[in-house]
Amino acid sequence: MAYSARSPSSVTAARPARQGDTTLVEALSAHLGIELAPREFTLADGTRIGVDCADEGRPTLLVQFSPHQGPVKSTQRNKVIADAFKLVWLRDHHFPDAHVLLVLGEPLARLFGRGAWLPAAFASYRITVALVDDRHRIRTLDIST
Repeated sequence: MAYSARSPSSVTAARPARQGDTTLVEALSAHLGIELAPREFTLADGTRIGVDCADEGRPTLLVQFSPHQGPVKSTQRNKVIADAFKLVWLRDHHFPDAHVLLVLGEPLARLFGRGAWLPAAFASYRITVALVDDRHRIRTLDIST
């Protein structure tokens, strides 16, 4: 399947970035020992899709951040689910060798309690979840059932 990947265009760069994205990309790069950067992909059919970060070339890691701190509301839960759907679709239809990683603020860990449907669904779709604290320390969350 044809694709092209590029760094964010001037139009993308002109949109406001979420505060801390650069720091999170750097922290995750250091944690994993690989160089990551924001990526935008233009697929063969002209569809454009951006991810918070991925490795260079044909990606082996696709990442979205939701570093929310504070009380968890349904809008944050919905964003996590939408981010997961986007990354799984991108992996399954365009980059089948890539791993999917969601990096979430620690308060969002409560969405992945034992017995809940969300961790079971994420595990079955091979989605890795990591938590980041307010000091940008990252740890993988065990969501296996």
